[in-house]
Amino acid sequence: MGKSRWWMLAVMCLGLITVSLDITVLNLALPDISAALHASTADLQWIVDAYSLAFAGAMLAAGVTGDRIGRKRTLVAGLAVFLVASVWCALSRSTGELIAARTLMGLGAAIVLPLSIAIVSVTFTDGERPKAIGITTAAVALGLPLGPIVGGLLLQHFAWPSVFWINVPVAALTLAACTALLPETRNPAAPRLDVRGVILSAAAIVSLVFGVIRGPEHGWSSPLTIASLAASGILLAGFLVHERRAASPLIDPSLFRDRRFTWGTIATVAVSVALFGILFVLPQYFQSVHGYDALNAGIRLLPLMAGLLAGGSATSVIVKAIGTKVTVAAGLAVLAAGLLVLGQVRLATGYTVVAAGLALAGAGVGASIAAAMNTVMASVGGDEAGTGASVNSTLRQVGGALAVAALGSALSAGYTRALHPFLATLPAGDAAIASGSITQARLVAAHLATGGAGLRQAAGTAFLHGMSIVMISCAVVAALAAITSLVYLPPAAAAASDAEPPAHAGTTPARSRP
Repeated sequence: MGKSRWWMLAVMCLGLITVSLDITVLNLALPDISAALHASTADLQWIVDAYSLAFAGAMLAAGVTGDRIGRKRTLVAGLAVFLVASVWCALSRSTGELIAARTLMGLGAAIVLPLSIAIVSVTFTDGERPKAIGITTAAVALGLPLGPIVGGLLLQHFAWPSVFWINVPVAALTLAACTALLPETRNPAAPRLDVRGVILSAAAIVSLVFGVIRGPEHGWSSPLTIASLAASGILLAGFLVHERRAASPLIDPSLFRDRRFTWGTIATVAVSVALFGILFVLPQYFQSVHGYDALNAGIRLLPLMAGLLAGGSATSVIVKAIGTKVTVAAGLAVLAAGLLVLGQVRLATGYTVVAAGLALAGAGVGASIAAAMNTVMASVGGDEAGTGASVNSTLRQVGGALAVAALGSALSAGYTRALHPFLATLPAGDAAIASGSITQARLVAAHLATGGAGLRQAAGTAFLHGMSIVMISCAVVAALAAITSLVYLPPAAAAASDAEPPAHAGTTPARSRP
């Protein structure tokens, strides 16, 4: 394939950025959607959550299906679904229609993400794979902080459907390029698809993510949250029992006995926890503490993206110099250092320090997740590339959702505890509102005849106390993952050549499948 592999990778990364970007790009458009479609707060929550739920729930089945029926065929189908869903979202004229379209879009994204990683794994040579996977994983991570920037730019000039129309040319270009440039690959020895396992796993994941999303809003002790989490536990237990008895289990248990897969996946989940933590807290810091609008807050995340690109693209060189396990551990250590810098931010801290912390964290994310993903995909080989990518992507998505819930609770508790002494100086009603969040505190401060400036400063200090707890907690997670990677992650396999990929089962042309 020669240079066409790299052209294919470039276009595929554009598609991956778009899929990842759609997780965050919609947030800025919610007020306009609410006005245009007369959407309630609950409607808006479902418009956001529908994508995340379908995305998390369908990834595992998508990768396994790709291994069985053909990865190119499955990826092209996912891109087509994403394209159609984007058009449907842009043309929606009711909240119910938009929720359905967002669900379909999440389904398409769930197919595109793991299959793209799997195809990169089996298409590139052993010598090229670290660089290719580094670029791919950086593209996925890049889309998350890019969402607010793209959304802000579009909404300054166009109506809310523009955040969906932007997907159409990108998805169409990716679809055409993948159709023209990709070879078909599959596992010719794959058993029949375990349909019952697919249903049980998807239902368990959706119930878990739904409960985690709803917990902070409705309360962790609310009947809805408890029922969702309990259902997830029951479904997961049913899935595990079924997998032990199934003739052709959805996931081969031996996958987790490979230390490269297990500890590589743990490293990527730790990175996702830290990245989701940064993206949960830092936009609030820029907007609620310093008063920037969403677009300018997004622009101030650019050092994180620059670090991601630098770390991801340099991974192959670093791996050749110091090896995979040291690269993963070093990347996680750099990530932890960046988080510690962000954990020391105070009201008087200048943006230069914040930018340095973001750049460090981004470089650590890019290097560690790229090297870890490379060892994960090397462990599953060509035959089970889709399965390995989907299991890893699902665990990262679920880990990120759990992290946001846990870190959000830590941020709220730290903020309320630090603000409590100042609340005693306010009327009871204002104190109750201000204790909810820094955004509410700023609203209270705006109408206070006296003491507004003091409340803004106290709320900003309290928020930074909570932010410090979150960043240090993420740093501890990254540091522990660095240690475990150094101890348990096996050394890389023998040095690989840059020759063409061998004709193993994972790259067998579709027509040769019996």
